Amino acid sequence: MNNNAILLKEGLRANELLIQSGLKRSSCNNIIWVLKPSINFMNQQEEYRVLARKYRPQKFKDLVGQDLTVQILTNAIINNRLAHAYLLTGVRGVGKTTTARIIAMSINCQNREQNNSEPCGNCDSCKAIRLDSNLDVIEMDAASNTGVEDIREIIDNVKYKPIIGKYKIFIIDEVHMLSKSAFNALLKTLEEPPEHVKFIFATTEIKKIPITVLSRCQRFDLLRIENKILNNHLVNIINKEKIDIDNSAISLIVRAADGSIRDGLSLLDQAISNQNLKIDTKSVAAMLGLAEREKIFDLLEKILEGNSIEALKLYKNLYNLGADVIMIFDELINVVHFLTQIKITPSIKDDIYIPEIERSRGLILSSNISLNNLNIIWQILFKGFQELQTGFHLFQHGEMLILRIIYLFDGNTPDDLLKKIQKEEQSINKNKINAQKDIRDDVNNKILNFNKNSNEDKENNSNTLIKQIENYRQFVEMFFINREGMLHSKLYNDVRLINFKDGELIINISRISDKYFTKNISKLISKWTGRIWQIKTSSSNLGKSLFEEDIINQQKEIELMKDNLLVKKILNEYPLTQIHSISDLTDVNSNEEKDYFNIKKEK
Repeated sequence: MNNNAILLKEGLRANELLIQSGLKRSSCNNIIWVLKPSINFMNQQEEYRVLARKYRPQKFKDLVGQDLTVQILTNAIINNRLAHAYLLTGVRGVGKTTTARIIAMSINCQNREQNNSEPCGNCDSCKAIRLDSNLDVIEMDAASNTGVEDIREIIDNVKYKPIIGKYKIFIIDEVHMLSKSAFNALLKTLEEPPEHVKFIFATTEIKKIPITVLSRCQRFDLLRIENKILNNHLVNIINKEKIDIDNSAISLIVRAADGSIRDGLSLLDQAISNQNLKIDTKSVAAMLGLAEREKIFDLLEKILEGNSIEALKLYKNLYNLGADVIMIFDELINVVHFLTQIKITPSIKDDIYIPEIERSRGLILSSNISLNNLNIIWQILFKGFQELQTGFHLFQHGEMLILRIIYLFDGNTPDDLLKKIQKEEQSINKNKINAQKDIRDDVNNKILNFNKNSNEDKENNSNTLIKQIENYRQFVEMFFINREGMLHSKLYNDVRLINFKDGELIINISRISDKYFTKNISKLISKWTGRIWQIKTSSSNLGKSLFEEDIINQQKEIELMKDNLLVKKILNEYPLTQIHSISDLTDVNSNEEKDYFNIKKEK
């Protein structure tokens, strides 16, 4: 046998024969193709094929969940508008390598009809590609062939024409693993390859591909397979294989596959091996580690209860059973995210692909914690998870992280405490609240009430003259009603009242620099009331401004409010808090009693 002819023996792959012959593909210009694999030989070699290989698509119509990509590719093949390079990207197990092989089979198929993109699957070329023995289709795993020398071998092969097919096709899987120098070596050939050469790249890490390579390829993003589509696909295979399995068990496998057909079939294979007879939900849950997920729910429940002893005990048990510390907190993060989803989208509980264990436990836990607290826990866990990645003494670090969450809330948040107190004190005597309101009304110390009364009086007296003013506060109020804001501000803040009676006012204006102040207010108040007012000044310091009176009265009111049972319990629970201000009960919704007070916590 010489370098110009190679006879492919029965049952022997082309690549293997080349290795045995000590030849390179580039040295073989002419090959006599004789491919007659023995059926007995094949059966001996492949007594059992895993489901992922057995049901691997061989035609475009068999591809699952990639309708748009299939449509574009089939149109390009039918119309003979083939690009010189394709880039297939997507998560693991969605069909990138399979799609690349189908493209190669289709464009090199010897019996393909002109108006049809599907390969026949029966010609020598299709059979050889399916058996990985076609010298015109060269597959390379970039994960194990990363260097520039591997790419130079491809470049050397590019100049040789295909042997039996129309195109010489190079399929490079995991192309993102190529080194920078390897990518650079490929650029020129990739930009202007010979007409008989096609490149097909596959990758899961599209961001690692240089932009210079991306710009030279047609990119196709293969989608994650939807749960419903994947479920139907598995059901079809289960029916063909006559597997006895529960529908809920199928749902667990679909969810665990996370959009990957290959992962779904691999898990199904594992379930079949794990259970000889009927495959039930319990066995699949145990296989997937969902039983451990229940322990994660137990751990989170004790954390939310503030039970540090039980929480640390559960954490230690998980660790002793062989669970990795990082994986424990990864699962905790996933559970907190799941609870957040339930809070935001309650309808998620009806998703058939969520295990019943998680559904029932999730509904209970989510109902006992606010969305804000879930967000805080998420942030703490995420930060702690990052620390675990680079930390030491992981077990101890995990314990401290659990305690950090527990003692941040100490079992009760302000919202939780208010809810608890409100439930316990539903029978509080409402007369006490009304009495406190009467006290505030009597002292007339609320600016809110002042403004409210001002607006009411403005409506009632906008078109009529007020004949009598009962007190100084009403006197000052008149300037607010009539939009004399500057004078109103001075009367409220700077003027100290010495004496008041209807038609006569004695005030201390030592803080006022305007020499026409008394004249102006006398003129205006006389106009508004329809009679002359006498405004006298005094140097006495016995009086106070309305602002000073309101401050004093507010402090008295706060002291009175501290005797309220509800307020006492809050102040006892949070000793560093202060009552900053008090709002009128009439302006507060009855369902929002916790907003009676604006509580400002000292930092």
